[in-house]
Amino acid sequence: MVRSIGNVEKDAQVRAVASGALSSGDAVVVNSDGTVSSIFTNITIFNNASTFVPAIATNGSGTFLLIYRNDGDAQAGMAVAGTISGSTVTLGTAVEITSEMGNSRLSTAVVYDPDNSKFVIAYRDANNNSYLTSRVVTVTGTTVSLGTAVVVDSQTVTTVDMAYDTSANKVVFGWRGGSGTLVAGAVGTVSGTSISFGSTTIVASKRPEYINVVYDSNANKTAFFYRDDADTRDGYYVVCTVSGTSISGGSTATFDAADVSYISAAYDSTAQKIVIAYRDEGNSGGYGSAIVGTISGTSMTFGSEVTFSDGSTGDISVSYDSTNNKTFIFCEKSNTLQAIIGTVSGTSISFGTPATLSSGGGKSYTSSTFSVSSGKVLVAFRDQAASNIGTLLTVDSTFAGGNLTSENFIGFADGAYADTQSAAINSTCSVDRNQTSLTAGQKYYVQTDGALGLTAADPSVEAGTAISATEILVKG
Repeated sequence: MVRSIGNVEKDAQVRAVASGALSSGDAVVVNSDGTVSSIFTNITIFNNASTFVPAIATNGSGTFLLIYRNDGDAQAGMAVAGTISGSTVTLGTAVEITSEMGNSRLSTAVVYDPDNSKFVIAYRDANNNSYLTSRVVTVTGTTVSLGTAVVVDSQTVTTVDMAYDTSANKVVFGWRGGSGTLVAGAVGTVSGTSISFGSTTIVASKRPEYINVVYDSNANKTAFFYRDDADTRDGYYVVCTVSGTSISGGSTATFDAADVSYISAAYDSTAQKIVIAYRDEGNSGGYGSAIVGTISGTSMTFGSEVTFSDGSTGDISVSYDSTNNKTFIFCEKSNTLQAIIGTVSGTSISFGTPATLSSGGGKSYTSSTFSVSSGKVLVAFRDQAASNIGTLLTVDSTFAGGNLTSENFIGFADGAYADTQSAAINSTCSVDRNQTSLTAGQKYYVQTDGALGLTAADPSVEAGTAISATEILVKG
């Protein structure tokens, strides 16, 4: 029963205590204690200003590290640590990595070193000639301590990624080096709060973009995936071997001989395969596509390409859920953030039904990581629908995590209310006049992120019928 306070001002309007802030027109659910809340999908704001190139990694035990560029603070590079317990995310205080971070979309990376219990970050330091720079990060609770900045490559770097080699106990770096025309690699060794590097090696004579670095623990090799901007933008790979502080690359070859972009890959430790996802211009002009790769020696073989998104797809991120043996693919499609779960069998992958995690505007610069302890994937992105703020979302293999059920929707907030305030809710058979961009005469459904849509989400919750662009008759 709704815990009402004060007078009801209109027919079919209820009053209840707000749990969390409400904005005018928010779709509202009633909680088990009688309070009301806006609909959420376990979203946490990690930077309440324009955000660029977020990257995220977890230690697997409930702690994670996010790095990003804060355009609300002169493009400073920032790091913030957090913890996740169940679906609850707690963030610490962000600290500055550099006063100005680079502006390339692929210029940040973060990985966890389990042997030294440290995070390692890589970034383009615009405060130092846009050189590729690395630091060791110690996280205690949610407090971040930065080690000394070390220049990895003394030239402008536009794309970088890292993986951790659990056999060699080294961090493997891959980036666009050689004056921006070659695939470069180096091996980093963490000692205390410092990192040192062996010699830089050119592992492939290609001009790479969208570099993604993945360690295969079965083959004990690290694969670099990238697009060659100098060769019709085909998708390439090179398998690398670490020996001491050195790295060497095998022959480079294509995984997709077509124009590809937004490459992201993850290792499936159960199937002992690598899943590569990307936008394929050769697949209906930009469909989201995936392929399963197997390393043998210093080469790879691949299964057939499978479509996971039948539309123009962008900003892809892949993470492997080792608890449920599933591969998550996150991507932007039609200005929404979509999630698709894939299952590897042999050399192929099959996909379930896509789910919309966040709608409205655009969702860009997506980065994700799986937290074993919570069984959740954390997804960081820039939400263009909300002034480009840095947003973190948690989701599990059932896409659960929000607070919307098939029964708890009661209406729309008739104004803005702070936490614990008495809130007026336009409920059953009332007219809510706080909406935008509706089409009169259309039936609308509540989406899992609180937006309204013309098709039912899961769960299916009917909101009502629009009677104008700004008004909806709440379902009776």
